[in-house]
Amino acid sequence: MQSVLAADLGGTKCRFALVAEDLSVHGVRQIATPRQRDAFVAAMDDAFAALLAPLPAGVAPPAAIGIGTAGVISTDHRRIEYAPNLPVGGFDLGGHLKTRHGLPATLLNDGRASAMGEYVRGEARGKDPLLVLFFGTGIGIGLVVDGRPYRGAGNAAGEVGHTIHVPDGLPCPCGRRGCFEAYCGGKPMGLRAAAELGRGPKEDGSWSVGDVLRAAGDHPAAARILHDAERAATAMVASLCTLLNPAAVVLGGGVMGAWPELFSRIEEGTRQWCSEPVRRGLVFVRSRGGSDAILWGAAAATGVFGH
Repeated sequence: MQSVLAADLGGTKCRFALVAEDLSVHGVRQIATPRQRDAFVAAMDDAFAALLAPLPAGVAPPAAIGIGTAGVISTDHRRIEYAPNLPVGGFDLGGHLKTRHGLPATLLNDGRASAMGEYVRGEARGKDPLLVLFFGTGIGIGLVVDGRPYRGAGNAAGEVGHTIHVPDGLPCPCGRRGCFEAYCGGKPMGLRAAAELGRGPKEDGSWSVGDVLRAAGDHPAAARILHDAERAATAMVASLCTLLNPAAVVLGGGVMGAWPELFSRIEEGTRQWCSEPVRRGLVFVRSRGGSDAILWGAAAATGVFGH
């Protein structure tokens, strides 16, 4: 059975695995995302090398590398041109992987990777058009149309987290203000909690979304952060559904995992705010694969399996 090396490169953590032709995932290795380029590349190389020995029974050596990553990918699928949460912006990652591991590498945005993964194996398998949103450190989005991820003219489509929700609003990691991500991205929510509530419960004083949820009953500022996040996430999904008229919406990511009620609130708000033709037949499902969906989609994007 053929295989590929696959990775999910995120702003908080990175996951690496060997993915077989049946989309089974083997030998997952996870690391905290290094903040310096040299450390990041070295950790990635070490993780991939460790996946090669030994190979699972019946699985052939990998024929390619597929990378699902946060950021905007170059049209040749070799570089991350814009990566506010990763230290490899502008770096020829595809060329490095080819030189270091001897395998062709394909990079695609993590939102598109997750969308393809959910399309080929998730709960909304085969639903077309399929809209997938992951609320994590930032916001990942993917759209599958006619069985293919929509890329846009410059391979930059999908950065909805960096469209404006509140003009001149809260600061966003991208450097602008008022983006959707500034309100419902996990990292900005934690930073806002630190600014408005003070030192958090983590050893380093930081706040997670789960910490904010636990504090909301006693602290109006925490409740306000959650309220603003819910409103932003719902407005974003409802607007996307009105614009794109998908057959199904898949929701996932770390924020959703820490705050399970957000799923139903987004669905209810979207159905309330969208017109009847848009919500007619619209299906909402939770991500089946989570981070594995990104690995599935990244593996599929290499073309090795013919998916």
